[in-house]
Amino acid sequence: MKIDEQILRESGVHGEQWNALHEGYFSDALIARPLIETITRYLSAADADVVADLGGGTGFILRELVEQGITANRIPINLDCSEMQLEAAGQGGVSCIRGMISDFRRSDLVAGDEKHIFFIMRSVLHYFGREGLSSILQHIRQQARTGEMFVHQSACFENSREAQCINRLYLEMGSPKWYPVAEDLLDSMTAARWDVMDITPAPPLKLSSAELGQRYGIDEHDLLRIRSRLMDEFGEMENIFQCTRNGFVAYLQYMIFVGLAV
Repeated sequence: MKIDEQILRESGVHGEQWNALHEGYFSDALIARPLIETITRYLSAADADVVADLGGGTGFILRELVEQGITANRIPINLDCSEMQLEAAGQGGVSCIRGMISDFRRSDLVAGDEKHIFFIMRSVLHYFGREGLSSILQHIRQQARTGEMFVHQSACFENSREAQCINRLYLEMGSPKWYPVAEDLLDSMTAARWDVMDITPAPPLKLSSAELGQRYGIDEHDLLRIRSRLMDEFGEMENIFQCTRNGFVAYLQYMIFVGLAV
């Protein structure tokens, strides 16, 4: 399944509905605070003319930065391929560009050779699957100049069994999304010529089976079948996968990576 097909499959929860999805995770200022603070710390010392949110969705992170004055004298740009997400983002002083992260070029964000970009991203890398992780990190690096920064909050796990459990869940749901072990993600960034300067935790994302069913178009019967298969293979895992009376809850664990283009 191509990325644009994945986006189309999930379009039923895009737009204004996105802000309420998963208990409002992606529109909660408190939950976003570790990422905002990390961006602020490194952006304040960066020579950046543009702050580009790759896959920025409804523009929540950029609006938080704008409202807090963090992007003063810098242009905030939201690059996303979902028209519904960009329609919801078209406010609060954020410029929007419709496009695929895998296809964008530096010239889409800045004109001329004198401008500098500060790249940010939240909860996007898993869309590119296991085979696409290295290539997307390399593509972003190719659009960056030496010395520019890339701060991203990405789902990854402490060990292989945790990652295998969540990856099996998404496979059962018919999704090609894929989640690495944190150490492997670090290695992939290094191989793509990002010098990882900092890694910090971010709040986990709770995924209820009911919301996953809504997001991916899966009925209750199939969700219970998925629960049974994961229980047979992995059992309950604290803070990763747990049964409920009517289904299950799963958790995406997040880390914030700060990369310097070298």
